[in-house]
Amino acid sequence: MSDRTPCINPRCRRTGPADEFPGEMICGKCFRSLPEGVRREHRRLWREIRKWERRITRTSDEMKIVKLHNIVTRLSWQLSRHWDREIKPLFLAPEKPEGLDAFLEEMGL
Repeated sequence: MSDRTPCINPRCRRTGPADEFPGEMICGKCFRSLPEGVRREHRRLWREIRKWERRITRTSDEMKIVKLHNIVTRLSWQLSRHWDREIKPLFLAPEKPEGLDAFLEEMGL
């Protein structure tokens, strides 16, 4: 068994350490190939999660910590949904091969 996690792009052969990326991962090169809006939203969600996690570490009030954990949970859910709906389909959806059939379809024949 490999101790590496492969990139979600089936055409990419890069891997990452399994302890750092236990489920799925996307390499930096494939991430940079995503549309700018998708990358911006993914980074925004990660920044929000890190911001709220830092606030949790600085707080000693138990009620406030519970509230902050709920916010982090909601943001993590949004990040997971963004990953499943926006990022993974861009790599896992098979592209039409270049060829006569694709050309004829573009021409409307």
